[in-house]
Amino acid sequence: MNDSIHPSALNGLNFNINDALPDPAFSGTPPFEELARPETVLPSKPQADAPRTLNHRRLAQLSASPVARLLVGSVTVLRAWQLDLELPPPIHDHLDRCLQAGLRDEYGQTLDLDAIHIGFSTDHAPEVHSNGEERFERRLSLRQLGRAVLDPAAFLAFKRCAEPDRVLRDDLPGFTINAFFRQLISARWTLEYEQTLSHFWARHRDTWQTLARLSFLDGLCRLGARKRIDKEGYALALDVLGLDAFPRTVAQLRQGRRRRGSSVCGIALNGRIIPGVFHLKARHTGHCYVHVLGQHPQCREYISDDAPWRAQSVLDALNASEWHRLHLQPGDFEQGLTLTEPVDDVFTLLQRAQEAFCTARLESGDAHELLENDTTDEDDCVVMPILPALTLIGALNHWHDPAQMPQRVPTPLKLANRIMRKWLKHQYDLNLDPRQVFIRYLRGTSTTPWGRPSIAASNVMFTPDETPVALDQALVDNLRLRAPQGYDDHGGRWVVYADPSAEGHWTSRNELPIHADEVDTCLASVDLLSLMHRRLERFWRGQREATERALCSTLIGQALVSLKSGGLSIDGFNLLTAAMQAAECQTPHASLQWSTLGFYVSTGLPAESDCPSCVGLLLLRHKDRPGGLLFQAGQKQPFMEFRDPRQLTAHLAHAAGDEQWRRTLLNHMPARHHARLTYILELWAGTRQPPEPVSVLRPWLEPLYRPHTHKARQHTLCEMQVDGPPAAFICQGLQRNSQYDAEDSIVTDREVALRNWTRLAERLQLLLAPLALLIPAASIASLTAGAATLALHVQAARLPGDREAERRQVLFAILSLGLLQMGPATPRLLRAFRGISVSNPLTRQAVPVPPSRGFNSWLERSTASRKTILKPFFNDLGPLKTWTVAGNATFGTEPVRAWKLGRRFLLWTSEHRQARTLVVSSHGYYLPWSRTSAVPNGTELRTYAPHGHSLVDPSLHRVVSQKVAPYSMLNDTHTLPGPRTGELPGAPDADILMAGTPLAGRIKNYTLAKFQSDRYESYRQISHIVRNSHQPSPGSDLPAVAMDVMTVRNRFGMPNPSLEDLFAELHRCGIHYDRILLLHCRCSALSSLLGRAPEFVAPPGSSPITP
Repeated sequence: MNDSIHPSALNGLNFNINDALPDPAFSGTPPFEELARPETVLPSKPQADAPRTLNHRRLAQLSASPVARLLVGSVTVLRAWQLDLELPPPIHDHLDRCLQAGLRDEYGQTLDLDAIHIGFSTDHAPEVHSNGEERFERRLSLRQLGRAVLDPAAFLAFKRCAEPDRVLRDDLPGFTINAFFRQLISARWTLEYEQTLSHFWARHRDTWQTLARLSFLDGLCRLGARKRIDKEGYALALDVLGLDAFPRTVAQLRQGRRRRGSSVCGIALNGRIIPGVFHLKARHTGHCYVHVLGQHPQCREYISDDAPWRAQSVLDALNASEWHRLHLQPGDFEQGLTLTEPVDDVFTLLQRAQEAFCTARLESGDAHELLENDTTDEDDCVVMPILPALTLIGALNHWHDPAQMPQRVPTPLKLANRIMRKWLKHQYDLNLDPRQVFIRYLRGTSTTPWGRPSIAASNVMFTPDETPVALDQALVDNLRLRAPQGYDDHGGRWVVYADPSAEGHWTSRNELPIHADEVDTCLASVDLLSLMHRRLERFWRGQREATERALCSTLIGQALVSLKSGGLSIDGFNLLTAAMQAAECQTPHASLQWSTLGFYVSTGLPAESDCPSCVGLLLLRHKDRPGGLLFQAGQKQPFMEFRDPRQLTAHLAHAAGDEQWRRTLLNHMPARHHARLTYILELWAGTRQPPEPVSVLRPWLEPLYRPHTHKARQHTLCEMQVDGPPAAFICQGLQRNSQYDAEDSIVTDREVALRNWTRLAERLQLLLAPLALLIPAASIASLTAGAATLALHVQAARLPGDREAERRQVLFAILSLGLLQMGPATPRLLRAFRGISVSNPLTRQAVPVPPSRGFNSWLERSTASRKTILKPFFNDLGPLKTWTVAGNATFGTEPVRAWKLGRRFLLWTSEHRQARTLVVSSHGYYLPWSRTSAVPNGTELRTYAPHGHSLVDPSLHRVVSQKVAPYSMLNDTHTLPGPRTGELPGAPDADILMAGTPLAGRIKNYTLAKFQSDRYESYRQISHIVRNSHQPSPGSDLPAVAMDVMTVRNRFGMPNPSLEDLFAELHRCGIHYDRILLLHCRCSALSSLLGRAPEFVAPPGSSPITP
């Protein structure tokens, strides 16, 4: 609370020494660890008088109060802090601040209100002291005159008796006495304070009444403990609160209804109800009680059979209260003390009385008190009846809880330890810890393999693991004691022994009289997962309420610490209080919404990611505001306010780089997500380099192959709405985590059986695989075994627990089964496609490239690394994807550039210019339904084989060197034979042989396919050919005619292009060539598939091409 406001009420306690978060070691531990109360080492006896020790003793006493335990985890704590933060200052402080601010605004300087004085004198109305002394002169400071406005009559009298007008400060000529009085008269400071007070009561009226009930209940507990009230009075006092017994929650104080067993009245003085006191009388007896609220509660009991009440007893109670003696002004006692009419809710009456009392003090200022600075009693004007509750709230250590929840949550090892301990005690009367009892396999002295040397038994080989396993861990792992298979182990056996060191060391003296088969029978008879589910359900059903209350207490305590340390602003604190109050009342707020954050992690399957909710990251948003409040459970900085989503993302990216922050976050997550979430958080923080993208030019592939990595690089979060209170959501998350961890760690009988059957099915499938290629029956049996393996994998993927590996194995099994089904048809399909794409293996035979050595080693890197970029073509039309094949500066060679035309063509040009001649190097064929294509306008086409023939590879470099004569030359008007072409038949057969069609200006629309490979006409060779054509070496016989090369690319899922597609792609890119040399076969696909296509060898010769 505002500790400086109530120093007397807090009995000298220094709460600054207690307003700190726990040690950082606690913030990175499991979710309940921050609730644990650290051991407080009290000073030794010589330091017993230290203030810190006294504070801790007082705090311990206050924390042990029943009302303090009632407040743990209640939103009333936050509302009380709101009340204290918004509590109006005393009226004198308000007037001093307003006067200081008014003078600074008027004169531009901060003036010392106590250093400037004004004199006053009178001849007719002197000031008379209590000793009879008269005083005709007085000097008052500006502060005293500013406070005198509360007494208008006295203030006007001071104005009349003021000294003549003069300048109050030499450096401020306008600052005169008359100007100062005019400023005070025109000010409306008292009205402003009255409006502030009215707003305070309108906002915190319900909170004040709740704190008054708690204060009364605390005083009742103290009176009962000191035997200051009898049982009947205690019961009647509880009836005032509408209770039959001490409440369990604060909500019961607001929901209780009185039983009408007593009459409750307020006490009025001169017609005004006195705050902080009420009269209680039993209806059936004459017992009456006068209760006085405050830091020192009182209860005066008396018996009044005849009169309705006794005024003297009420006066005695008021005189015993220091606060009432200071503030009550009996006056002339015209009406004296009276009782009000009986009321149902006396605390509403007391609140109204307190509000009226605070307002009345503004109208009844005493000039003597104002001038003497007698304001020591102003601080507790509003909070006097609720001081006990405020003291308890200020003393509570909200972030601590004595319950050790992590040790109480059941775990599989704890349950297995208890089961095996009972089994050892019941069966063998051994009081041993199962963690110190081990079972292991001891190898024998010799072994004898099964089978014969010619027929080994390796297919059934099994060797038991000799690692010692504790009995509780053996039950969790569902250990099966299997004998060796595939060989005889002479002297080998399973032993059960005890090791006090719990390290598993075996000696013959430590063996226990327990047969291993009995242990195996015990392990097989226990369904640990079902027992664990029932145990967890029973635990959380009994501990849910306490856990939620502890979590709520932790959240409230961390909010208070963040508020005091500056990590939480007043607006954020008010937002959190409103949300917590709506959650406690179970009435959803119309504008506030809780949500939880999550990070996308991998599921092991392509194009799929999972987003588990992080229980330790809760988000509170207002629907009309872009920002919000982030709660980080267990972190050093519990609350973080953000203005927009970008600031939230930046905070999470920075926090993810802190290992302690990541560890604390993972403590609120099931173990199955730890590894994947750690990887994603490191990507978020930038401490781990992201993997290389699948394709730089195809960024859309990364969301398909690695969606979790893509979203982590984009800093994408998923936000899920939370229904209900945040503490209940965190409790549900912790319960779910405990169930997940149990399912992940416990091995069931069904899992063991599926694992064994899967191993047998896979072994059978492996044995049948070679026979399936030769024997149809074995192929059917292999498919059956594959289907059985797939069914077993599906069953394993449906087991409880984290089954990511099993789901991935199901996908692999489906793919494997599909390949087995396609197995018989695969060779025929391969032969068919090979026949279509390659006309004859001998028609275009590549020249073998010798391994490059010495001088040619630099050529190996020519196309090794590619950096594809977007760049405009030489005609500056559209940007194309391209990469550069670097030259060599030592030999003066120019680089070569490869351009991607669409997705099916690759154009090889020089780095600096485009040639006027293009060579198309590819396979070619036509289909029965192939049509014709128009020859591009202004372009001459040259073919190197007649229509219907396959072309024997003349080698690309010989064609570029013009050492091969073309068969025909076509343009958009006529068709001509080549210079070495023999005699042709008459038209139209000649046109068909040259163009594939008798139509002038057209050519058969041949289908093109990729011809290049690593063994012949590689991309490295093409780059050298293009480079030499553009830059021939000195003394070379190559012509000075530059040529570009066009190749075809294989694209999965796309048909082969045609000549028409090639011409269209060149036209689309705005690329024109004067000559296009078509270096491909022109045979029928069907003839090539049957091996009947005639071959044609291009004749040597030259056909000069003008540059």
